[in-house]
Amino acid sequence: DTLNFNSDNRFKAGEEIEVILTDMLTSTDGQFLELPFVYRFWAETSMSGTGDFTAAGSISGQTNVRALAAGDWDGNGDLDLAAANFGDSLVAILINDGTGDFTVEDEVLGQPNVQALVAGDWDGDGDLDLAAANNGNSTVRVLINDGTGDFTAEDEVLGMADVLTLAAGDFDGDGDLDLATNSGISTVRVLINDGTGDFTAADEVLDQPNVLALVAGDWDGDGDLDLAAANNGNSTVRVLINDGIGNFTAAGTILGQTNVHALAAGDWDGNGDLDLAAANFGDSLVAILINDGTGDFTVADEVLGLPSVEALVAGDWNGDGYLDLAAANNGNSTVRVLINDGFGDFTAADEVLGMADVLTLAAGDFDGDGDLDLEANSGISTVSFLKNE
Repeated sequence: DTLNFNSDNRFKAGEEIEVILTDMLTSTDGQFLELPFVYRFWAETSMSGTGDFTAAGSISGQTNVRALAAGDWDGNGDLDLAAANFGDSLVAILINDGTGDFTVEDEVLGQPNVQALVAGDWDGDGDLDLAAANNGNSTVRVLINDGTGDFTAEDEVLGMADVLTLAAGDFDGDGDLDLATNSGISTVRVLINDGTGDFTAADEVLDQPNVLALVAGDWDGDGDLDLAAANNGNSTVRVLINDGIGNFTAAGTILGQTNVHALAAGDWDGNGDLDLAAANFGDSLVAILINDGTGDFTVADEVLGLPSVEALVAGDWNGDGYLDLAAANNGNSTVRVLINDGFGDFTAADEVLGMADVLTLAAGDFDGDGDLDLEANSGISTVSFLKNE
């Protein structure tokens, strides 16, 4: 009745791991698992990080980057990047030399107005692929990696509208990664993977006005992945509960969230269940939303003075074992680090100045020193490497 797994490769600092137990698993006496079970955890970072970031390098020639994704595209053990070049209708594949110095190695063309990127192994071959929300032609495009960092545009999910956000997870518990996105002005759509990277538009959750952000997590602790949607149209965050096989029901509503442009999930208060953070663009704050374990959230803290936050990312920046946050403050052209005291009380700490039009963030140990760094777009043509000191 006990499963043991030893990874062929070491988990990377801060890496988010998703474990999927399908209902095809049996115990030694032949009993099948009654329902699939999915859970996530984060690999620890080292104690070397301070949470103070320095702009240490830049990748030029990137046009109007709206989204970033991190992953080891070429399988050599360090974290690479993908950048959605909104202005040039392409996704640039940026390969890391292991020190945080990146080179443009590939460009996946014909991706119009990409607003979101997410990484996952869609075809189950052991390397990381990408999915792009192509707002320009109202599709979600699957980009398949050959294992060396060379990507090919494959499956295209049609019939969407105004796609702005993506979230990945095994929503139906069958052992492969699915997707969720917004579609049009009032719908969240679940895209089910057949295991080969071919996606079918499935469950549709209506009455979600102007969704600008989605995040997946097991809010109610029942062993499947739920969703949370930032409904910009009615200033709420809506909790969407999964029945375990990929059908979602709109459940709790978190009121008073003004023009939420970004969401992040993490166990802020250390009690074992997943909480949320919501970037209230309209009120220049990040709201800390604490979960009671059943999917009912309460606003527990508000980090003020964060103008026009466009992106949030979670990570343990200072190596103390608690998940912190970083916010892309487009309003004053900075990246702000928010440090968690372990109980869900956040303090605005380090501020990385000299950025411009910051819209997206990615986290990872890009220089291989054991702590979590950041990548952010800066201006209309640059991605900046922010090194954790």
